[in-house]
Amino acid sequence: MLPIAGTTSSGEFAVATESQRTLKDLRIKRKGQPVYVLGHDDRFRGREATFEFFNIRLAVVRFSDNKTAGFDPTDLLLPCEIHEDGLAYFEIRNCETCNGLFPLSSSEFWSKQEPAECPDCSP
Repeated sequence: MLPIAGTTSSGEFAVATESQRTLKDLRIKRKGQPVYVLGHDDRFRGREATFEFFNIRLAVVRFSDNKTAGFDPTDLLLPCEIHEDGLAYFEIRNCETCNGLFPLSSSEFWSKQEPAECPDCSP
C-alpha cells in the first residue's frame, strides 16, 4: 500500500463513489491521489500508484519504486477507502457481463450484496 499526502477540497483524497470511480471522474485532481492502474502496459497493470500531474492528455503517476508513467485517466481507478493510517485500500472486481474491472465504493463493499456488474452494464 502507498502512503498518502495532500487533500481534495474536502480535506481528503477522493475515494470511489457511485458517480466517481476513475481519476477522470474527479473534478479536483490532487497530487498524491492514490490510484489503481489498469492501463495498457502489462508492466504496470494491477499496481497502485499516486497521481502526479497531467502531461498533455495523460495522467502521470508515480509508483512506489519512484518510476513514473502516463496513463489515460479512465484507466486509473479510485480506492474504496483510505484508512486512518493514511493507506489507500482498493476493492477491484470483474464485471460478470463485460469482464471489465471496476472499483467498489465503500458502501458497496460493506453492503450485504456487492454489485456483480460494473456501472456501465448494470441496469
